[in-house]
Amino acid sequence: MKQSLTLADFQPLATKLAAGLAAAHDEITALDAATGDGDLGVTCRLGLQAVIESPGEAAGSLADALLKAGMAFNSAGASTFGALVATAVMRAAKVAKDGGLAEWDLAAIVAAGEAAIAGLQQRGGAQQGDKTLVDALIPAVGALKEAEAGGASLADACAAAAEAAQAGAESTTPLQGKFGRSAWFQERSIGVQDAGATVVAVVVRAVADYVNE
Repeated sequence: MKQSLTLADFQPLATKLAAGLAAAHDEITALDAATGDGDLGVTCRLGLQAVIESPGEAAGSLADALLKAGMAFNSAGASTFGALVATAVMRAAKVAKDGGLAEWDLAAIVAAGEAAIAGLQQRGGAQQGDKTLVDALIPAVGALKEAEAGGASLADACAAAAEAAQAGAESTTPLQGKFGRSAWFQERSIGVQDAGATVVAVVVRAVADYVNE
């Protein structure tokens, strides 16, 4: 069980995320096909593989590793989703760089998560309830922050975040899409869980499982 994440965790965590997304590939593809072009599962696979092959520990610092990972994901999985992931990861990298962080404890992870949300909202403008990935990310980071305030361990905080992200993803089902291809479907998007929010829920669960190992 881990109490912080360091540069040494970069590659094994990326591998854990890739495995989690691979297991959910068919679900993600089906959800994306229902209100989009159905390529989100492939985008995630290609993007995570590029992250795994990115410099990692060889980057020299946690900030540089994250920065290169964001660029690698966007390059391999070029799409609106890839650009959003890159934005979120690069904002998190800036937290590590500005703080001179060699490792992330729970407080640093909360700060990185809040920076990622701010970056996503500045880039795309989506708010909670708009049926996008932030519907899972905002409650996940909120759960982390609440856990931090309560003095929880990193493992317990991440477990709470995983539950919050899953609930957030499920909350998108009755909503009508307002952004991207989902918005084109208008009322027909109602009744389909948002694929991007589902990806976030899978990723947060994978992080929680990794931290708890």
